[in-house]
Amino acid sequence: MTPLSSNSAQTRHHPTISPTMLKPTICLIPLILLTNQAFIKNKYTIEVDNVEVCPNNDQLKNPIRNLKYVRYNRTQRALNFDFTYDRPIDEKVGGCVTIDRWGDGGWKQVPFLGFQPDMCKSMLTYFKTAWVSFHTKAGVGHADRCPVPAGNYSLRDYVIDTSGINIPFWNGRFRFSLQYVDSKTKDVILCYVYYVKIAEVF
Repeated sequence: MTPLSSNSAQTRHHPTISPTMLKPTICLIPLILLTNQAFIKNKYTIEVDNVEVCPNNDQLKNPIRNLKYVRYNRTQRALNFDFTYDRPIDEKVGGCVTIDRWGDGGWKQVPFLGFQPDMCKSMLTYFKTAWVSFHTKAGVGHADRCPVPAGNYSLRDYVIDTSGINIPFWNGRFRFSLQYVDSKTKDVILCYVYYVKIAEVF
């Protein structure tokens, strides 16, 4: 963990999300992709094209700072940013992963995870490899356990690990928006967006 600077990252071109209140319609989406076997096909390659903060990041109590997604070597890019958990990420912190798919000249929301009342537990269930590698790189001890301790964290040269993501999906371009939310007040704690290409391997 390292001290944070006051600069914040810039955003572009994704839906406005309230910095103080999470609207139920944003996250209450049926969990059909995890239960409908018709979506299960072959293996997929997952390429993260870009990472950005959410539109109202600067208005959050603890905005993400200094976000950069840069070329790491010939084939990989690395994520860098500073962030603060002003409370433990425990059973009192919920959240969701919403997904939009690019098609017909615009982004259209697709069914995915509904609101999760315990974000840490849910991420360890559905995205364990990515969750653990992310927090380990940021300096969290025992990142494979809940809760994640409160603190100031710095992520440096993190090559996003998608190897453990095996949820069935489609080919195409997608926008994954991750939000951590106080389950009681619905205040948004942290929010960022991944732009991803998914291709099925035949």
